[in-house]
Amino acid sequence: MATDALLVSASIILLGAVSKLLADRYGIPNVVFLLGFGILFGPEMIGLLDPTLFNDSLSTIVSLAVAIIVFEGAFSLSLSRIRSASTATLRLVTLGSAITFLGLSLTIRFLLGLQWSLSFLIGALLVATGPTVVTPILEQTNVREGVKTTLETEGIVNDPVASVLGAVIFSAAALGKEPFTRGGPVDEEVIIEFVTTLSVGVLIGIVAAVGIGYVLRNLSRKPQDSRLAVLATALITFAIADLFASEAGVVSVAVAGLLLGNEDIPYDQEIAGFSGDITAIVLSIVYLILASLLRFEELVEFGLAGVAVVLVAIVVIRPLSVLLSTVNSDFTRNERLFISAVGPRGIIPASTATLFSLQLATANVENANNVVGVVFLVILATVVVEAGGAPFIAKRLDIVPMTILIIGGSSIGRTLAERLEDRGENAIIIERDADTMADLRAEGFSVVHGNGTNATVLQDAGVSDAKMVVAATGEDDQNILACQTARTKFGIEDLFARVNDPANVDAFEDLGVRTTTPALATVDTLDDLILRPSLFEWLSSVGDENEITEVTVGSESAIGTELQTVSFPDESMAVLVRRNGEYFIPECDFVLQEGDVVTVLGTADAVEEAAAMLE
Repeated sequence: MATDALLVSASIILLGAVSKLLADRYGIPNVVFLLGFGILFGPEMIGLLDPTLFNDSLSTIVSLAVAIIVFEGAFSLSLSRIRSASTATLRLVTLGSAITFLGLSLTIRFLLGLQWSLSFLIGALLVATGPTVVTPILEQTNVREGVKTTLETEGIVNDPVASVLGAVIFSAAALGKEPFTRGGPVDEEVIIEFVTTLSVGVLIGIVAAVGIGYVLRNLSRKPQDSRLAVLATALITFAIADLFASEAGVVSVAVAGLLLGNEDIPYDQEIAGFSGDITAIVLSIVYLILASLLRFEELVEFGLAGVAVVLVAIVVIRPLSVLLSTVNSDFTRNERLFISAVGPRGIIPASTATLFSLQLATANVENANNVVGVVFLVILATVVVEAGGAPFIAKRLDIVPMTILIIGGSSIGRTLAERLEDRGENAIIIERDADTMADLRAEGFSVVHGNGTNATVLQDAGVSDAKMVVAATGEDDQNILACQTARTKFGIEDLFARVNDPANVDAFEDLGVRTTTPALATVDTLDDLILRPSLFEWLSSVGDENEITEVTVGSESAIGTELQTVSFPDESMAVLVRRNGEYFIPECDFVLQEGDVVTVLGTADAVEEAAAMLE
């Protein structure tokens, strides 16, 4: 038996590594391969992974794994990113979660005929769209930072909330009561238990974060000591919280991870890297074991009703919750559709449903085994369809943003990135100094650690999707080498550089790099301020209420049309046209041609509308 367990354990680690390699190779989140391998090598097929070997310790393994996974996800989520998230994110984790909970509960009740208690229990568990699935999706799918933040925040918040709500309903179901229905426990009792569990988890999480933060700042001298201390804290925090209230452990590690990840502690980058590596291993173990528990007969017995539940969850409830939550948000229509299409369920509902189902069966609750069946059916469908299809959905909806790479995270680089992001661009900073990189990430910037002259670093930063590269470091040799690498290795044509020594300008321009020097930029600004004060004042508000943009003519309705017949919005106008390297101040009878680059200025909203007409 010990030999069998050893072989299974080693096989799980190997399959986890293979899943990661396949995910990186084909651009599909690795949870898809983990679930596939779990089923393939489980008792239903090959039979190598036998979950009965872990029967006595399965609950403990899953619980500790959940603690590590949730802690790592919360640790990597900066408060500045949450604060910068739109109000749509807040609505998504409140209104959206409520719609998901009620919608799924009612769907399961009326399509599958389960009792109210189990329907509400399953609905609560399936609210969770945790980071264990969402994060791998976002690693393989290039979308705007605001979309990433919204999906990550939703997962981090919904995981503990779904667990606590599920635990409260589970308590009622185990007693044979029907919550939220006539004759069931009073709603106030359910709400009190829910709030109490949340409060216990939050309080213990705060105490743990404050305590370990103090210890690390005063005692830690080596990164390995910090890493082990943080890992131990996550596990003990989870265990202590669960002693006080069932499922409070998930809340406590989420709170502790979030607070500790945003504290000023030594070796925070090493801790984050270590936590990520541990999480990758733990994730493989849990997904493979839980997938091996899957029984085809439990899925098949639901028949067409089970298929209908999955379709309603994916096609009706998720889009409804997202679209209502993102009304009047800064997301584009296609970004809202993408968020609607990405709501895969993951480790929290899988592990919690397994534990609850076993305990309900022990309590002789009718249809207890259906809890695992329904939850796994939705997980399997959403992971395969939504997680596996996310990169293709993003490309189909044309929301994969062309990035602007900025090499150097000094005040110039970060200010430029901030302005570009205000205009809806996807700016990514490459910074080689670890402390500066940490500061930038804390401020909410997208940052890749490394030297921008290195082709591998540029590739990691997404240079293949970059429309331009800006070298903005304080060293001219670094800037020119970065531009050379971007052009020769990746074919980037639009290159810009900060040239610190004016004597080096010719060398940059010989390479076709457009340049500016600190001295020239200062003189140009002063010149505008002195000679064109009105224009300077107007330009200073570009990116806020005013805007200037260049649009390449591509609209069939605009090509071959006289400029005077184009119905530009009020408070916008075309002031310049570039055609084949020549510039024109357009007259009213100027005829637009495909490929003309038109400069439009006006108020921000009017310019955006005018650009849409020409593109």
